[in-house]
Amino acid sequence: MRGSHRPATLFRHSGIRARVTLATAVVVTATLVIAGVALVLLLQQLLVAGLDSTQLTRARDLSAQSHSGALGAVIPGTATDSSLVQIVDASGKVIASTGNVAGEAPVLSNPPQTRTTTTKTITNSPLDTGAAFRIVAEPVTLPGGPGWIYVAASLAPVDSAVNQLRTLFIIGLPIVVSVVAAIAWLAVRQSLRPVENIRRRAAAINASDLSQRVPVPPGTDEIALLATTMNDMLIRIEMAATRQRQFVGDASHELRSPLAALQIQVDLALLHAGGGEISAELAPMRDQVKRMTMLIDDLLFLASSTEATPMVVPSRVDLDELVFAEAERLRQLGGPRVSVSVLDGARVRGSLRDLTRMLRNLGDNAHDHAQSMITITLAVDGNSAQLVVSDDGRGVAEADRERIFARFSRLEDSRVRDTRGGGSGLGLSIARQIIESGGGTIGVRDRVDGRSGAEFVVRVPVEDRELQD
Repeated sequence: MRGSHRPATLFRHSGIRARVTLATAVVVTATLVIAGVALVLLLQQLLVAGLDSTQLTRARDLSAQSHSGALGAVIPGTATDSSLVQIVDASGKVIASTGNVAGEAPVLSNPPQTRTTTTKTITNSPLDTGAAFRIVAEPVTLPGGPGWIYVAASLAPVDSAVNQLRTLFIIGLPIVVSVVAAIAWLAVRQSLRPVENIRRRAAAINASDLSQRVPVPPGTDEIALLATTMNDMLIRIEMAATRQRQFVGDASHELRSPLAALQIQVDLALLHAGGGEISAELAPMRDQVKRMTMLIDDLLFLASSTEATPMVVPSRVDLDELVFAEAERLRQLGGPRVSVSVLDGARVRGSLRDLTRMLRNLGDNAHDHAQSMITITLAVDGNSAQLVVSDDGRGVAEADRERIFARFSRLEDSRVRDTRGGGSGLGLSIARQIIESGGGTIGVRDRVDGRSGAEFVVRVPVEDRELQD
């Protein structure tokens, strides 16, 4: 059963050109085989019928000659020994024949049962006991009573013509099928060329630039209609994405003003509160306002980073300087100890603002989960720089290592909501977007030293070392 499904599976998974070509070859082969067999059989029947007609004509001529008494004991034969004539009386005695069978017994030991013209094939002819002969038995009235005229001819010319046609068909079938398959392959390739152009353009369209359209081939065939439909769909998607970005951007901008006013009012209230219960109640409010401000900033970043035009023109950025600055920032926050074990000089091309934001998000994440230690390393290996931010927290389960990079994703047992925006589920998502937009990669793994914790590994391409020097 498994083997019987394999050809069908291969057929389904092969390309359209291969499937159409294979189907065409199979259909043409089957059609030619059926037509060839029918043609060979038809040719054989026509040749045998023609031979029968010729022999019947000769038999009837001899019958007319026998009535007129013009026949002798020896009947004039043909130039070859491939045919014979015998005239047999009612007793079965040969009374006349062609010279090539003179003195031979009748070719039919028993005449036909009915006195009608009869045709049959025999293989025991006196001329060649192993060859097939076609015989026509024509009843005739002899001076001594009823008799038969036997006219026989070899079927070798018929078999030769049939065999030649069969050989020609066997040789020509693969040639014809190959030519048809090649034409089908080229025709399908030519027909699918617009589809390949559409596929390439569609593959190049991404969420950051939905203004592109797939090429529409000339004409009004199905492929042109498909391209037109896809362009209409892209227009709808672009309009929906534009409305979504505008909504997020407008909403974020509108929220920043009241939050800034609220932040000022809370700070003024704390300034004049002078401690006590009022200050204890206002402090959490201030932290929540800061957290909401960071969340809105993240939303603004996500909304603007998906625009078709870049927000910031890329420039040369010294990543090692950013790492050093981030380490100092984390130390000022207090809490876990911050260590920079390896710090190679690495110059990358990107946005200073975005790379700073990426490091801040990774640093805040490590600060939220570390127990006592945060380690940052930056090493250059060939044409890429590897940045590792590790902590000694609980780590990240293997099943969650991809999910934590999704937007608004939080691990319930480990996420911490703080004043830097932790817990919103956007920090790691933004870090991945920044890294991947610059051609880099980011992932999380267990600590290589075997201790508890997680390591976030970032790899980004660096500029030519000679240019850096």
